[in-house]
Amino acid sequence: MAKSIIAYIMAARFGKGNIYIRNVPPMPEHSGASGYAFVSVITFLTWVALIYSPGMSREALLQEVIVGLIVSLVVAALTYRYLPGASLKYFHPRRIGYFIIYAIVFVWEMIKANLNMAKIVLTPDLNKALKPGIVKINTDLEPDMAKLLLGNSITLTPGTMTMEVQGNNLYIHWVHICDDLKDAGDIIKGAFEKWLKGVFS
Repeated sequence: MAKSIIAYIMAARFGKGNIYIRNVPPMPEHSGASGYAFVSVITFLTWVALIYSPGMSREALLQEVIVGLIVSLVVAALTYRYLPGASLKYFHPRRIGYFIIYAIVFVWEMIKANLNMAKIVLTPDLNKALKPGIVKINTDLEPDMAKLLLGNSITLTPGTMTMEVQGNNLYIHWVHICDDLKDAGDIIKGAFEKWLKGVFS
């Protein structure tokens, strides 16, 4: 029994059986100190945004800030290598401006998508309201972080979910496919791509 298990694992490891391991491309070089600083700042700001309350005392706020700073430095040390595109250059005022607009657009698109899903759920005949399927859309975004943010934005918008990213193509599960698939990219991406270009250009 043990020998058969070992043989099975070896077959999977070296591709000499019914199991084959997909070749994974090497990870790009990380951004070094700049990437570490970027992840630290983002993690710390997220911590502060989550714990802050107008009614907090100064002592409590100071304690949370100190803990948040320590946690952010540790988390950044463990994760910045896996974000090769992270860099302090994204704190440029122009990029921050584009990101703020993107965040506003994202909230608006999420509200619209929620209302649309509510309309679908309340439709008496769901067979007519639902037309699910998977579509392929193309993006002009090049950095991996930009594609990641676009894919997550699409997933967080009710009615669509990013299933896979291959190069510049995204495969999206859509709850109601449009009649003309040529318009699918513009409908699904909305204005996300436009403002993300400003952030990552």
